[in-house]
Formats: sequence, structure tokens, C-alpha cells
Amino acid sequence: MSNLKIGFGRETYNPDKPQPQNSTRTGYSVLTAIMVTCVAISDGEQTALIFSNDLRNHAPKFIEKYTAEVVEETGVPAENILVSTTHNHSAPDVNFYGSRDEVTDWAERIAFPAVRRAAKAAMEDLSPILKVTSGTSQVDTVTYVRRYFCADGIFRMNPGKKNNPTAHESEADTELRAVRFYREDKKDVVLTNFQVHAATALGASPDFICSDFLHAFRQTAEARTGLLVCYLQGGCGNLNTFSNLRPEACNRDYDKVGRLIAEGMLRALENEEELGFDGFCVQKEYYTGIVNHTRDHQVEKAREVLKYVRENGLADKEAREYMIQQGFESRLEIGALINKSQMEKTRQIPLSTVCFGDVGMTFAPFEQFDTNCKQIRDASPFKTTLTVGYTNFRHHYLPSAYGFSNGGYEAGQSYYIPGTGEIVALEFLRQLRVAKNKLK
Repeated sequence: MSNLKIGFGRETYNPDKPQPQNSTRTGYSVLTAIMVTCVAISDGEQTALIFSNDLRNHAPKFIEKYTAEVVEETGVPAENILVSTTHNHSAPDVNFYGSRDEVTDWAERIAFPAVRRAAKAAMEDLSPILKVTSGTSQVDTVTYVRRYFCADGIFRMNPGKKNNPTAHESEADTELRAVRFYREDKKDVVLTNFQVHAATALGASPDFICSDFLHAFRQTAEARTGLLVCYLQGGCGNLNTFSNLRPEACNRDYDKVGRLIAEGMLRALENEEELGFDGFCVQKEYYTGIVNHTRDHQVEKAREVLKYVRENGLADKEAREYMIQQGFESRLEIGALINKSQMEKTRQIPLSTVCFGDVGMTFAPFEQFDTNCKQIRDASPFKTTLTVGYTNFRHHYLPSAYGFSNGGYEAGQSYYIPGTGEIVALEFLRQLRVAKNKLK
């Protein structure tokens, strides 16, 4: 008989002052609550804490402090703490933690205490698992293709009418996976994992801080089932979401995206299959990735472009047009190019897995492309495999080799050489096989 237990905790960490959402946007008030959800899984000897944050990404200083707070609160070792985000574009930008007073103040005064409370609540909520089930569904209604192959042989995000798009880059990975943990005398816990980039353009408005689609997802999924649901965002390169809306239209559709994903979760649970849940294995290893320095010769030009934009006070549209004229796709590409030039030739990439019974979970520190996540799931030794992105660090995009060949901003912003996505997928598969053997 399995001695596996699971616990659930959730806290709100809304800021009470305006917060930067990126370098050019500020949220002045809170529309829907941003939250941290913690799921604790333990067999009495090992414990894993899985966090889902309504944030866009992580930064090293933020993760370091976040993890230290959780270790101090719970005693769970740092290598067993998985801090993931939902990639919510309408939250405070934690990249500014330690460099901008308003973000640091919010994190220290509001966010980290909430994280500690969520972790403590999850640990105190630990209770025996009676049964584990999983199910899948297709949620193809929230996807649109991010890049089109045009008649002139170039991939473009927005092909327009003149460029005659002939095909899109790849099919969407629209499979949603749900794992349900039955508990006695307590609400069941569900982990929902979805690959598609479900963050709408800017939530409801660029002036609001909000949880974006997660607000409607939680409302629908939990209110209609009485379950406790933790959403784990997968790697979501290649493709984007429901519609490429401008901010003024988002208040109409970001709720719709959340409801559609929640309905997909409900469909997945209608056909749930019972799984084994004996044993428990938590692993963290590092893969040495080779940083792509092939464009270092353009760094000086990139700095000159940024200087020109800053000194001339160019607005976003003007700045973007000027950057394109100079051969850069965006400010983000320029920033990534400068960052890469300052990095060592190699970098340690943390890869974590949490496995038990028939379930394997992988946690990656970047936005993997759908194709590589599907590569992991298709070859996994576990009946059900969840592939989670944006965890424990921020390594930007990790395109597939095919994605690199097509160019685009993801390839421009990726820190690593082409082929790293496939190697990371193989590293995860090796870890999953090791875990499976341990569980036997």
C-alpha cells in the first residue's frame, strides 16, 4: 500500500502600489487577484513542493530568495522545491527584484510572506492519497499559429495580406493533461498541464495587474467541481493563443480563454483512468548548455541602437521600426544578444523530475518548444507525463532545431546553440528512465 500524501495551499499576493510589468508598461491597480499555489507531495521520507505563480517569469535573485524563504519555513531541501510560473504577462515583473524599489518592496513585504504561508498550508494539509487518476482532452479552440510560412520563403509572425501565407510552421500541441488525487474527507487535488501559450495579449488592459486567464480558469474549474486545482504551464513555443488581440479587446477574451481551458480539464476528468502511485522519486541534475556567441560581433551595434532610441526618446512604435531598420527584430532580441555576450561559453541548466507510480513530471527553466515537450511525452516510460516550463530560473526560449532554422524572435532571444532543445529532451528522458527503475 502506498504511503504517498498530498497537500494544497494557496495565497494571494496582490501589490498595493503600482508595479512595472516590463520595461515599458506599468500596472496601476489590481483587477483580479494574483496568487501563489503550492502542492506538497510526500512519502514520509522525501517531500517535493511544487509552486505555481501567477507571474510572467523568474529572475535568479528572486528565485534564490524565494527558495530560501521556503526552506526556512518548511525544512524541505532546496533541490526539492520547484518554483514555476503561469507566464502571466500582467503581473509585476520580478526581473526588477533587487534593482527597482517598488518590486523589491512588494516581494519582501507581500510576496515572500504569502509564499511562506502557502508552503506552510500545503504541508499542514498533507493527507493520504486514496486513488490517482489521469485524463486528457484536446483544447484546440485557444490556439492560433504564431508563425506562417510565406510565398517568398520567409517565416513571419504577422504575414499580412500581401505576403500570401502558404502554410503555418507546425501543428499546435493542444493536449491538456489532468492528474487527480483522491483524498478521504478532504477536497481532491488536480494538477492541470497545458502546453499552449494561454496568456492573452495583456490580460484586461496594460494598466491593470491581474491573473489573466487563470482567474476564469480557477473560477470555472473549482466552482463546478469542488476540486483544488493547480495549473502548471508547459513549454509553449511555436504557437500562441486564442487570438492576437490588442489591449482594448482583451477584457472580452482573456476570461474566455480561461473558461475554455477549464472546460478542457473537465472533459479530461470525465474519462479518467486509474493509475498506480507506489514509490516516490525526486531528482535534480544539471546539463551544461553551450551559449550561442555566434552573433557577438553585433553587440556593439545593438548597444548603439539602444543608445539612439534612449537619447532620442523614441516611442515604442518608432523604436521598433528603427530597430528593424538596423537589422534587429525587437528590443528583447537586442537585450538577449547583449546578455549572451556577457555570459560564459557554457551554462548550467537545472533539470528536475518528480515521479511516482505511473506519473512522471519534468520541470524545465525555459520556454521549450511544443515539439520537444511532445518528444519527452511520447518516449516517456510513464503512462502519464507532465512537461512543465518556467521553473526555478529564467533561461528565455529554447526553440527546437527546426525552430532555429526558421529564425524569428525566439531563436534571436535563445541563449543556447541549435539542437539544445533536443538534447534537453533526451536528458529528461534519461532522468525519467532512472526514476522508473528506482520505483521498480
